[in-house]
Amino acid sequence: MNTATVPVTKPATSLGKSFWYHGSLVTVLIDGSQTGGRYAQLAMTVQPGCEPPAHTHTREDETFYLLEGTIRFTIGEHVFTANAGDYVCMPKNIQHTFEVLSPVAKTVMTIAPAGFENYFQTPGLAEPATSLTLPPVPQGPPPAEAIEAMLTLLDEQYAIKM
Repeated sequence: MNTATVPVTKPATSLGKSFWYHGSLVTVLIDGSQTGGRYAQLAMTVQPGCEPPAHTHTREDETFYLLEGTIRFTIGEHVFTANAGDYVCMPKNIQHTFEVLSPVAKTVMTIAPAGFENYFQTPGLAEPATSLTLPPVPQGPPPAEAIEAMLTLLDEQYAIKM
């Protein structure tokens, strides 16, 4: 049976594919192996201070559906604030970043085509979550060699430019 056509359900309380990544809780809801590579969806809980620097995806589009909280997005030259219920599309090849303005923001992120969801599961960058709670905010920046390794991985494996 083609796994891309099999219905997928995930209990809300499952730790199965949940990870702590740079002060955020990331749960893979559906990955490329389940969609024939067409897309992936992640539930993300992000806190201030754990946002990504400005970057550009060259392979995939990203969307965020905001479930809770407030996030200021910068997409190209457009800067705007999104609240719960808002939907944000970040097309590939346009630099973007975001800033969490509330104590926490919960989103469903869609990546199309799939593949980048695997980044949030990379050993050394992420660790399996032991609870569906936020990990502590990292204290200070990672060591220079860790930043260099992350940038190399993003560039070489995921074609993401900083």
